[in-house]
Parts: sequence; C-alpha cells; structure tokens
Amino acid sequence: MLEAWKAGYCRVDDIEKLFSRAIKVVLRTEAESKAFSLAFQRWKQQTISGKAGESLENGSIVACKSKFDTKIEASSAQMYFHYYGQLLHQQNMLQDFVRTGTYYAAVMENRADFEGKVVVDVGAGSGILSLFAAQAGAKHVYAVEASEMVEHAQRLISGNPSFGQRITIIKGKVEEVELPEKADILISEPMGTLLVNERMLESYVIARDRFLAPDGKMFPTTGRIHMAPFSDEYLYVEMANKSLFWQQHNFFGVDLTPLHGSAFDGYFSQARGGCI
Repeated sequence: MLEAWKAGYCRVDDIEKLFSRAIKVVLRTEAESKAFSLAFQRWKQQTISGKAGESLENGSIVACKSKFDTKIEASSAQMYFHYYGQLLHQQNMLQDFVRTGTYYAAVMENRADFEGKVVVDVGAGSGILSLFAAQAGAKHVYAVEASEMVEHAQRLISGNPSFGQRITIIKGKVEEVELPEKADILISEPMGTLLVNERMLESYVIARDRFLAPDGKMFPTTGRIHMAPFSDEYLYVEMANKSLFWQQHNFFGVDLTPLHGSAFDGYFSQARGGCI
C-alpha cells in the first residue's frame, strides 16, 4: 500500500525529523520488505549514475530543474554554497554590527508582528535571524538553509534551548523544499552588492509566493538603490593602468595592442564597490 505525504514529521532512531515530501510504503512480510529495499537501492544507483533520457528497467530518467537551477550554473552554485557554509564568512556578517543590529532592532521593535506567528527564515545561514524571531515570541520558526552551515546552525540553536525548541532547521533550497504550514512572516537577508548581486532576492520572492500567507509580512519589504554621478581621477588612473598590459608591442614576440581597446572597455564596464 502506498500513501503520498506532502509534509510532516516522522521519528527516525527516536529523533523527530521534518520531511518535505514522502511516500509511505506498507509491506506485508519481511521478505517483501527486503525485496523492495534491494530493488529500490538498485534503481537509485541507476538513476544517480545515469543521464537524462537513458532507459531504466521501468522507465527513463527525466531531466528536471528547479527554479534555482535555471538561474545559476551548478558549478557556481557549488562555490556559492561552499562560501556561505564557512563559519569565517558567517562571523564577518555577524560582526557587521550595523547589519546585525538593524535586523535585531527591526524584529524587537515589531514584536507584535512576531508573537504567536509562524516565521520562515529564508537562507538562514547561522540561524541568527531565526533566533531573533524566536526571542520576539514566534510560535515556530522554519530556518531554510541550503549550505552545510545547517550543521553549525543546528548546534547554535540547540545551545540556546529556550528559543531553539521553537526552531526547525530545514536543509534545502527554498525553490524545492516543502513546509507543513504557511508562514505569517518571512525574514531574510537577501541583499547583495548593489542590492541584486548573488540573485538572492529572486529566491526571497519565490519563498514569498510559495510560503507566505495572503496577509503575511516580509522583513525586509522594500529595497532601494541610490545613485549619483561623480568623478574620481585616482580611480580612473588605477583602472586605466590595468589595461596598460595590453599596450605591449613585444610580449614574447607578440603585439598585444590590438586588444587594448577591448581590455580598456572591459575594466571600465565593471562595477566597483568600496567607500568614498
């Protein structure tokens, strides 16, 4: 007998775990159970090692991509999640006291929005925003994180049991995971350089469309990019000097100057971040 479960809890080795999708298989005998297990493992191995379009014993492998896969290449995604899976990087963000303090103030000064509510932390990282939400009285917080940082986040949350008992860590991308209930509040730190770099805002919007209740709220709700023209002769000279490499007429016997114009344009088409 097969039963399809969309989301819920199950107990594995006396540990309660949240699952996003599941199929419950009820088998009548131990022999039947062993046969099913062997067949499933064989099918799983074929699927993992196979490619889209290849035939299997009972079907074929179908190519499928989540919305996350369509916006970023697999190699770039691997580097992205590896970067955010490092405690060193998380420490750098936590020690940005303007950033961390602003989020803390936003949550604590709006306790009424969090008290007794279901919160989803999109790209939870270390879990700090989930802990803020729990401090503000959230009924339950689902912390969604796709990188290996989930292991550290789980330890941090477990080490703060007065808040952590109301937080569930879910490893996966917001484009793919399932939650057992709608969220009253979405919280995230999705801003990159010039607001849109790293394209985390897209995942934040997808989380809104998938998980947020119709009358729910988002922290943050809006973002602004302020621009102003200015001239910096030192920056100009710095960038121009980088293209001087391509003005060499005898680079191991090769004239590089035909590419100088393209190199010059390339350097000046890049966005530069820093303090003015």
